[in-house]
Amino acid sequence: MPNTAQPTGPRTGAPRVGEPGAGEPVAVVGLGDLGLAIASRLVALGTQTIGVDASEQRRALWRERTGRDALLDAGELAGLDVGSVFVCVRMTDQVAQVLSTLGGLPAAQRLVAYVVSTLEPSFARDLGARASGRMRTIELPVSGGRGAAERGELTVMVGGDQARPQEVAFLEATLARRVFTFAGYGEATVAKLVNNTLGAFNACAFARCIALADAAGVDAATCAELVRSSSGSSWMAENFGELLDELLMKDAGLLAAELGPLPVIDLAAGEELLAALAGARRLIAAPARRGEQGPRPGAGTLTSAREKV
Repeated sequence: MPNTAQPTGPRTGAPRVGEPGAGEPVAVVGLGDLGLAIASRLVALGTQTIGVDASEQRRALWRERTGRDALLDAGELAGLDVGSVFVCVRMTDQVAQVLSTLGGLPAAQRLVAYVVSTLEPSFARDLGARASGRMRTIELPVSGGRGAAERGELTVMVGGDQARPQEVAFLEATLARRVFTFAGYGEATVAKLVNNTLGAFNACAFARCIALADAAGVDAATCAELVRSSSGSSWMAENFGELLDELLMKDAGLLAAELGPLPVIDLAAGEELLAALAGARRLIAAPARRGEQGPRPGAGTLTSAREKV
């Protein structure tokens, strides 16, 4: 299968008429850590935003932050002039329930459902089949966490064939520092799981190495700060105290369920380490996957971070 991931170029400017956020309300279903951050970003940009969450505590937090009441259930969107819904619930079965509810709204309502939740890959591959003549489904895993969402600096992965150019432009103008598009449903989810699993490896390596320093009599806090300012740093090291450990474990488990046992990294196996490093460099430098000749048509290049509005 050809690699269809394509990063888009930078864009600036507020949403235009006809784009999500230009006038019609946007709903965010699931006001957890990420959903609340996405909703807050949209509110800050002047987008009419409706929060939806079954948790009284989260609805109270939404009211405190925005002065607005949140809905209890996605079914309460019936009859409201909502054109776009960001689905930010935690588990795949919750996503299925939300999409079923949205699909049952009155026929006059036409929606775009952006599925931000990290999904089981098998479910993600079937997202297109959950669309209808009045509801398009867009696979939309993101990376960057709460802080990046609030600043509009998420890395956004758009999956499937139902996203229109104006919707990608809306994401670039509001939530995304970079947008990567994937032609097939499920590809964006696997890419997200690979990223998060690598993050879990990084977090675990950081934790183990700080423990090694402590065992050797080196102050752990000083060593951690040294690592964060040196070549051993990573996003996980820099944000170690704020990590949601159970989500790292969840996403690594989803990838293992999809692809089989995850790699076991043994730095003492020197030749194996060197071979792995060299092999990855060849894969990254290759113009196409095995079996293809020459570069991919329309292959994109990484873009620099755009100036935010």
